[in-house]
Amino acid sequence: MSLFRFELRKLLLNKKSLILLLCLSALYSAVGLASTMFLIGSNDSYHAYEELASAWEGPFDSEKAAEAEKIYQEISARYGTDERMIARSVKDQPEVILAVNYHAYTGRVEEYWNGIPPQSAEEPYGIAFLQAEITKLESEGKQDTIACRELSSSLQKLEELGEPEFANTLLWENLFNNWGEHMMQFLLFVPLTFVIAPVFAVERSSGMDSLILSSRNGRQKIVTAKLLSVLAASIAVAVLYLAATFMFGFLPHRSFQGWNAAIQSIPAYARSMFRWKAWQLAAAGAVWLIFTGAVYSLIICFISSRMKSQMGTVGISLAVLFLNVGLAAMGDTVTQRLRVLVDFGMANVTLTKEVFGGYKVFHVFGMAVSYPVMAVFVLAAIAVGAVWGIYRGQKSRTI
Repeated sequence: MSLFRFELRKLLLNKKSLILLLCLSALYSAVGLASTMFLIGSNDSYHAYEELASAWEGPFDSEKAAEAEKIYQEISARYGTDERMIARSVKDQPEVILAVNYHAYTGRVEEYWNGIPPQSAEEPYGIAFLQAEITKLESEGKQDTIACRELSSSLQKLEELGEPEFANTLLWENLFNNWGEHMMQFLLFVPLTFVIAPVFAVERSSGMDSLILSSRNGRQKIVTAKLLSVLAASIAVAVLYLAATFMFGFLPHRSFQGWNAAIQSIPAYARSMFRWKAWQLAAAGAVWLIFTGAVYSLIICFISSRMKSQMGTVGISLAVLFLNVGLAAMGDTVTQRLRVLVDFGMANVTLTKEVFGGYKVFHVFGMAVSYPVMAVFVLAAIAVGAVWGIYRGQKSRTI
């Protein structure tokens, strides 16, 4: 235990790392605060929106939809149809924000019943679309095929979830944007790279590792202590990001309105097949971010164990991250051909909206495995491979 504390002090509890953590605390707090204040204007505006939205919550209402459509057409004629431009222009007009949000909700209801072409073969959606596809396969005598069974399963889950309802999830949408967009990877994973990179590389560059590895503690104990310190540091940085963005995302308005709303009320999760509430998604998202951050940290640790330079470790680790982000940002033609690399690369697999926001299935040995389950197995295998490579590399080294 004392060896673990010693390694943790070297890695995280030193002057440079503590200064970095303080800077990150300020940065993450500013991100949470700024994103919320940009979302809607003053505190009075939010509470006015809250009161208006409470009267609109519930199942789809055609009269409210018509009213929202009228306001939306007026606003879009003035500011265009870009959502960001509209949000930036009407953030102090709660009644307009409500109309714009209800208009978007109307579109999600339409998607629920009919889907929106062109449909993805990987994630078909919409009651009418699924029924039509199932009928088509049955007419061709393919009712016992894997494709037909998957479509039937999707249809059953969609019917069980029921039509989406409107709810005031404004602050929760903002939180999940902070936790589920590519911006998060730069805010969290880039600093994490600089924190973890020295774990092996600094000692190798100075030649001290030869003395350390030949000490009475033995290589296995030292490597184990380093790995535990890497995991502890990773969790600490991830929790700092989660706590700061959560607190300063809700603190300005002091409201948790919408915490018990179904996640299908949140635009990015409208196609999710999970029967979760907003607070449950937040809990799952926090755990997922900590888990994926730990896996990425073990990858950095493996790279550090093979490098003789801290900056070389940082460079390769960031190259791995940015390559994954670049692949995920390419067009559909590329992502379809490199589907496995994109789905399980650090760019997509770390985003809760990618993992929990749809219904993606993989076929493994004739079994249908959902994306979240498959992601856990793949990331666990990567983590085990990184740990094995670190132990193997240190064991084979000569002193």
